[in-house]
Amino acid sequence: MTGLAPPLGEPRRIDPRRRTVVVWVLSVVMVVSGAVGGFRATRAEGDPAVPAPWFLLALIAFTALFSIWPGISFRVRSDGRVLEGRGLLGRHGIDLTRLTHVGSAATGRSVFLALSDDVGTLKIDSRLLRRAGRPVLDVVGRAVWQGQQEGRYVVPRGAAQVWGMPARPDAPGGSTTGTTRQQLVVVAMIAAAIGAGVLLGQLV
Repeated sequence: MTGLAPPLGEPRRIDPRRRTVVVWVLSVVMVVSGAVGGFRATRAEGDPAVPAPWFLLALIAFTALFSIWPGISFRVRSDGRVLEGRGLLGRHGIDLTRLTHVGSAATGRSVFLALSDDVGTLKIDSRLLRRAGRPVLDVVGRAVWQGQQEGRYVVPRGAAQVWGMPARPDAPGGSTTGTTRQQLVVVAMIAAAIGAGVLLGQLV
């Protein structure tokens, strides 16, 4: 049965400067390749092989940016004090004893969580906590509850549902993770780039 990990030490942090550089590079690659793909599609005379490499490159950059910019983690583990996630930029952890914010947003049949300590934020699908095992789910739930009891934040209704906690009357119910907004920007960027390329190809 999946359980708590061996001691993880101090939480690992992703260098924000490195993350910013990666986001900018991926954004440029996505926009340029999307625009070139749109332009070539209008000049390809129905041959999909002409714009395909450019659209593929745009799709790869889009997929990476869609995850990296919001800082989404795909696997999690905990030793009881540190909660660590692994994303495309590597490992990133938070100290559960120093939680300063809990955010949540509904994502279909699950809840997306944003857990912050005094240094960074870990964004994960609540289903990952369940897959990590009941001990991990329970230790995170106790930390989330303790932070609210100490007056550090109010647990949103969506997050409270993950652990079956009673929600406070003043608990927020909407999205407070910021993830959806960033992902919508990425979608808008690639759509605008392809559209601009198509329009330019028709005008030139």
